[in-house]
Amino acid sequence: MSKIPELLARPGKIGTMELKNRLIMPAMCTNYTRNGHFTDAACHYYGLRAQGGVGLIIIEAAAIDYPIGRSVINCAISDDSYIASHKKLTDSVHAGGAKIALQIMHSGRQTSAETAGTQPLSCSSFGSAEALGYATPREMTLYECKKTLRQFGEGALRAKKAGYDAVEAHFAHGYMLSSFLSSFINKRTDEYGGMEGGLKFCCEVIQEIKRTCGDDYPVICRINGDDYYPAGGVTHVDSRMISVALEKAGADMINVSSGLRESNHRLHDQTMASPRGSWVYMAEGIKKTVKIPVAVAKRISEDMVEGILEKNQADFVCIGRPQIADPDYAKKMLSGKAEDILPCIWCCQGCFDVLWMLYPTTCLTNPAAGLLDEKSLDQYAPATEKKKVMVVGGGPAGLEAALIAARRGHEVALYERSAKIGGAYGLASTSPTKAETARLFTFFEHALPKAGVTVVLNTEVTPELVEQAKPDAVVLAVGSDPAIPAKTPGVDGKNIVDAREIMSGKAAVGEKVVIWTCSYQCSYTCCAKPAPIEGDPTGTHSKYSYACCAGYAAVDTAEYLASQGKLVSIVTEREGVVPGMGYTSRNYTIKRFYNSNIRVCTSAKVKEINDNGVVIEKAGVEFLLDADHVVVSVGERSNKTLAKALEGKVKELYQVGDGAKVGNAMKSIESAFNVAVKI
Repeated sequence: MSKIPELLARPGKIGTMELKNRLIMPAMCTNYTRNGHFTDAACHYYGLRAQGGVGLIIIEAAAIDYPIGRSVINCAISDDSYIASHKKLTDSVHAGGAKIALQIMHSGRQTSAETAGTQPLSCSSFGSAEALGYATPREMTLYECKKTLRQFGEGALRAKKAGYDAVEAHFAHGYMLSSFLSSFINKRTDEYGGMEGGLKFCCEVIQEIKRTCGDDYPVICRINGDDYYPAGGVTHVDSRMISVALEKAGADMINVSSGLRESNHRLHDQTMASPRGSWVYMAEGIKKTVKIPVAVAKRISEDMVEGILEKNQADFVCIGRPQIADPDYAKKMLSGKAEDILPCIWCCQGCFDVLWMLYPTTCLTNPAAGLLDEKSLDQYAPATEKKKVMVVGGGPAGLEAALIAARRGHEVALYERSAKIGGAYGLASTSPTKAETARLFTFFEHALPKAGVTVVLNTEVTPELVEQAKPDAVVLAVGSDPAIPAKTPGVDGKNIVDAREIMSGKAAVGEKVVIWTCSYQCSYTCCAKPAPIEGDPTGTHSKYSYACCAGYAAVDTAEYLASQGKLVSIVTEREGVVPGMGYTSRNYTIKRFYNSNIRVCTSAKVKEINDNGVVIEKAGVEFLLDADHVVVSVGERSNKTLAKALEGKVKELYQVGDGAKVGNAMKSIESAFNVAVKI
């Protein structure tokens, strides 16, 4: 049992709003809306997390001008017709025992014409170069600036009428108010121009909210502690000045965030590659300049929370993605049972990555997140009949299937042929940028025995062993094998090395390594599949895709080898490396590639692999890319051998994970969950 965090458990106060503890679930977009209204899934999702014990839930990014002010499938607060759906949400959260605030915002320049329904608006016509299809915005007139001020006040008043205990004005991340504060984006020449004019505008937003809602209605300000942009903008010094000004304007708390879409600093990396708690230093600095409370977010792990409060670095701690993973995060944390928390590994796959595809968010470690029938992790419906279940394979799919089946009351035994659980995905933690994946397997090592699962290691399952065990149900989570492009000359040469062999430490490589991936040999899960969004006011489409395990293996191996000082080159036949990987993960991966000197050659055909390296054809030119070793990670094939041998020999036979259909860790866990809840 971990130590009970006494400081986190203490009540807190934001303006007139009293909270039962110091834990906040910050605003995180979910796409759980239709035409600006929250869905029943949204109400259930937030209500469940309120029941989980958190003090305050901040609901994400309500557009004060809809749809032009949205960046994804945001909720709206732009007219009175939206109050009813917000009231349903606030009732759900209040019933769960938490306070609730609404983040109000205008996306400004950070939206597409398709999503906004027209050309975006911003403080000036400074566009974004990021690969999200953002359109160049039109500079707002002075009249439109004044209108926007009124819209913030009106939106806040609607939030108050809908039962929100507070509002959070969104001054961060490059959206409209953030842009006003940026000296390199805000090129206006009127009263709202430059940082001084932009700060005047932002202070007037707070004053308008207070004028409309009353001085006693709490206003939280989410700001950038640093824009992390080399061309200029807000720095950690500027954010102190901004905080002082916002406090004078009437702000009741500063909530510290950071970064723009263009940011390429490692402290803004939203994946597990960034340092934990990397924004705490800015909150600490701001706290020394203001008298109102300060909150902070960004990859804060369970063992950091109490220290932040003890050192007076912040008054409240925002834990976001981990509460997606485990709706009972707060309850477990506050009762000293942190080891029971289903961990977030900050992979971004289910949250940030699908968000920008305009698809409802979920979670790699908790595939039920966002579903209408999601429950606390230990409260899934017991099985109507207790069965003896044999799970074969100790990778993510097998572990998930075993745990869920056991929690539903089945007698479960899990068999793994190697000496430890984790499977191929477990090897990812070898890379410094993917070390957090180990948290997931640490959790399973604790949770499986607690749930009554018998774990049998170093055992290869055969039809004879299955017959001897006499299970009622067999779940095969045996994974996949590399797809070898047999027609490529030299693919079986002595300089060919498997990614798994490298990541497991079984194979050493030379100083120059070429990784061949994303070829036309794969099933191309990376292909985006546009789909209409029901009732959307601008007719925008979701564009769902995902990278397969071969693509992930390629980039993980590349970063691992680069961390050892190797010169790594990636060759793809497709137009990009892992093109189906979500924007957040891929964006930061590509930026890290650049800083690690990993170079990617796209749209290239591999003609031959020989002792000197790889012969490539690109733009009609054939040439040699020299290498000491070559990694071939062009695709995977589901392992069906045991499944075929067991057909007709067991009562119930299920295949999950890559053994059923090649995907990735998130897809594997999802498929295992879907099977385990039905056995």
